[in-house]
Amino acid sequence: MLQYFVERNYKSVFGRGYTPRLEYICNVGADVTTMPRSMHEHKNLAEILIIDDGAGIFIIDGERYTAKKGDLILYNSGTVHDEFGGSGNDLSSYCVAISNLKLANLPVNKILPDEYSPIMPSGEYFDELLSIFRAIERESYRPCGAETANLLALALVAKICTMFETHGLPRREKVPSISRRAKDFIDEHYTENIKLEDIANAVCTNVYNLSKVFKAEIGISPMRYVVLRRIGEAQNLLINTDMTITRIALSVGYNNSNYFQNVFKDFMQMTPKEYRKRWTK
Repeated sequence: MLQYFVERNYKSVFGRGYTPRLEYICNVGADVTTMPRSMHEHKNLAEILIIDDGAGIFIIDGERYTAKKGDLILYNSGTVHDEFGGSGNDLSSYCVAISNLKLANLPVNKILPDEYSPIMPSGEYFDELLSIFRAIERESYRPCGAETANLLALALVAKICTMFETHGLPRREKVPSISRRAKDFIDEHYTENIKLEDIANAVCTNVYNLSKVFKAEIGISPMRYVVLRRIGEAQNLLINTDMTITRIALSVGYNNSNYFQNVFKDFMQMTPKEYRKRWTK
């Protein structure tokens, strides 16, 4: 028999006075990549993803990243991102979301320190981490399993925090640019009736130069980014609330519900009602 004594005087990664809560876990199969999550952010929670198969391209805070099997993706609260990897190759993943998370030396609902990239390879810990995600999933739908699922989520966070020093990759340096300033302006004003001229004026350039630079650095046009932000937040509301579609349209910047539904269907190949039904069934 082998017996191991756990160190008593370890330093916790969690700050005092907060009780983190597991909000949800998603098992995202390759079939769901046909229903991509557009650009969106979570105001009051952090997310942890693990790619368990395939690969994809993710836009995170205006930067494009490639993530593949074995990679962790970490989203702080307020980080604008898409999900399910555009141009994905049989991509499947697990995702957990945690609210009221306070780690030592980080603000509330931040899991990713500023110096690290949001993509972190799990390396030799892949099987161990994947088993925790799967255990959280199992406990989440078991009667009386909520507390176990929550504790497993905290164990997942603690494990990831210990991996930064050995597995964390340095964050790309953010270079001030017209496109980044334009992106920040859109993120703040996308629910308003903004036009390309408004964005160009906000960053002190002309519409031609803005369109050229933004497309080169972000990969899409400024007005396409506006649409993606609106659609992404609409998806959040469709999945996580019971708000009417008319109210959702108004919340994301569309005064005409019918027009919003046409835009949504053009992007998603299904109506908002169909999207809500398929995602929340």
